[in-house]
Amino acid sequence: MRCPLSLAFLLILSMSYAQKGAAPDSSDIPDSENGWYLSPHGTIRILVIFAEIDYDKNPKDDPQPNGSDNWQKGQLPKWKDDLFDPFPLPVPKAQVSRYYSDISLGQFTVLGDYIDHVVTIHESGQKNFRDLSGMAWQTANESDSLRTAHHLTIADFDLWKDGGKPGLPKVNGPDDPHSYDHIMVIYRNSNILTHGQGSTDAGSAGLLFGYPSDTQSRFGAMNGLPFEILKHEFNHLLLGGNNFHSGGGNAPQFAGYFMEQQGGWSMMGAANSSLLTASAWDRYRLGWRPKASRYSIRAHDLQGREVNGDLDPLAGDTGIFVLDDFIPTGDALRIRMPFLSSDEYPQWLWLENHQTTSRNRCPTDQFHYQYISCVQPAVPGIYALMQVDKEKKIGTNIYGGHADYLRPVLASGNFDKRLRGDTVTYQCLWPAPTQPYLVRDRWANPLTGSQDQEVALFDMDGNGKITRQEGVVPRIEVRNGVEHDEAVFFGHSRHAFTTGGNHRIGMDTNPPSSNMLSLVCGNAAELNHGEKPDNRAVYLNGISVELLEQRADGGITVHVRSGDTRISQDVRWCADSIVLPPLKGLDGNSLTLATKHTITIDRSGTPTRMGLQGGSKGTHWFSPPTQFCISAHARMRLEAKAKLCLKNASTLHVMPGATLELDPKAVITADKGSLLVLHGDAAIVATSKQLKHLVRQGRLERVP
Repeated sequence: MRCPLSLAFLLILSMSYAQKGAAPDSSDIPDSENGWYLSPHGTIRILVIFAEIDYDKNPKDDPQPNGSDNWQKGQLPKWKDDLFDPFPLPVPKAQVSRYYSDISLGQFTVLGDYIDHVVTIHESGQKNFRDLSGMAWQTANESDSLRTAHHLTIADFDLWKDGGKPGLPKVNGPDDPHSYDHIMVIYRNSNILTHGQGSTDAGSAGLLFGYPSDTQSRFGAMNGLPFEILKHEFNHLLLGGNNFHSGGGNAPQFAGYFMEQQGGWSMMGAANSSLLTASAWDRYRLGWRPKASRYSIRAHDLQGREVNGDLDPLAGDTGIFVLDDFIPTGDALRIRMPFLSSDEYPQWLWLENHQTTSRNRCPTDQFHYQYISCVQPAVPGIYALMQVDKEKKIGTNIYGGHADYLRPVLASGNFDKRLRGDTVTYQCLWPAPTQPYLVRDRWANPLTGSQDQEVALFDMDGNGKITRQEGVVPRIEVRNGVEHDEAVFFGHSRHAFTTGGNHRIGMDTNPPSSNMLSLVCGNAAELNHGEKPDNRAVYLNGISVELLEQRADGGITVHVRSGDTRISQDVRWCADSIVLPPLKGLDGNSLTLATKHTITIDRSGTPTRMGLQGGSKGTHWFSPPTQFCISAHARMRLEAKAKLCLKNASTLHVMPGATLELDPKAVITADKGSLLVLHGDAAIVATSKQLKHLVRQGRLERVP
């Protein structure tokens, strides 16, 4: 496909260049708001070199010998002035300058200018043809002096002192002698860096017109302005190394918190993003918040007063909140997932109100490819992400952890998927082969199913192991028998929570309000082998989020509750382990299954482990049977004509001190291999008739 899942990343984490003296740091405690190697606050100006290669030794190696309409051979690209504004503007015009102004709430100004001619590098004159920065600098030096399109000098590109250390304050001011803050080389026809590929690092590639650089990058740009990879690589210098890949910017070789490679949106997104803008986590990490705000994460109450948006509903942080448009205001809510132990990865649910380009005129508050008619556009609504780990902002090891720490929570829900078994050519975006996948409503799997903006995994070669290379990008979906070619991986209108559509997240919804299973994986191995700190249990929590109103001014009112434990629609729950804590909901029950509704405890058809977990008669499972645990002092009640079904070797454990109560007209069923286990003094309130078939079939056990 034209925008590959695998990008060329190069992060140089150690630097051997001589560092110039820098002013003493005002603090010796690392803080992510100071940035990694560049400050995310203030103003920086980038020097750009537009380069091309003359393949005079091997003409056949030239991937674009005659140039293109947007960048003709021997000339500067037509989009040269749409990259950076050279000087500050009230509203930035150039694409990248506008992007940073929008995502930083105006707190980070990124300017730039370019050498006023294309730098042509002759292959025959290069000893190290792979030194893409060095050979461009060397060739540029053949000019007598620095000449930029807007007549800037070295001093204009030296606004920060070199030597800034990760997480420590960066010093605003020039070096002595000067050093460019950042030099960016963009190639028209590199066969090493094709379009959408690039890399960045700290340090210098030598001297450019007599001066070194603090940081540098290089990109391929055959098909136009390389916005996605350019911002991705530059954002490394603000956020951190390859373990900060997220939001559609990761690749299989970089370990992430989930088996599946994630799409979504963030500053570290790239070719595989949905929304093009930043996430609320990015702003929180870098300290981009309204200057007058008292809170790191903020929302408003119904009277318009600022309130803390960092919520722990089980500790009382409930009520009605107003989220104004995330892009211009920075409003967001973050909800802590309860019950996770201190030796597990913590998790938080983020809620962002994106009113999208159609309303807020922000160029990047839209889906990546929605200018193509087959992609359903982003619509105004709440867009949600789950954060796993990556919370430490101050102190040691703030740049540790793994990639894909943000997983989209989509209004379209989570489902088991199956391959249809053939390969076809998709047409949406760019024609290329893909494997269609099947989805049915009855395969809904809220707790462990796959969502649209992640790469679904299958045991393609049938060897009993899953690697992250065995994935299918959601392209052609066959939903309930109807085929759709809409490239949902890159975003779809159904992904937003809206007042007129899916407007609630709770215990009984798809997606649910619970935490997620995490499994830190490299390309082919589980790093923690399914043990802590991975999260291997889903805790039902009674938290609900309901959208109440979409206001004319763009604000959305959101009701956050706890104790919302009544299940009022049919659900199918699958996970390695599901835990019902002693929640206090309706009538004091931890869970109430409403009349005429069904809870099915089943085995996940979506992989939760990389290795085979069993199977027979042609069925292979990459998930263990589900263990559903009613915790001590928890009480679960089934109302009249409610039904609890145990399937595919699932087990319901009623722990000591817990109670399972059945209305006389409620039903429990368990298929072969499934069990209901009462532990110690666990109580089950039911008629002998209701339990008779379980006892007769050996599906009810009591253990000490």
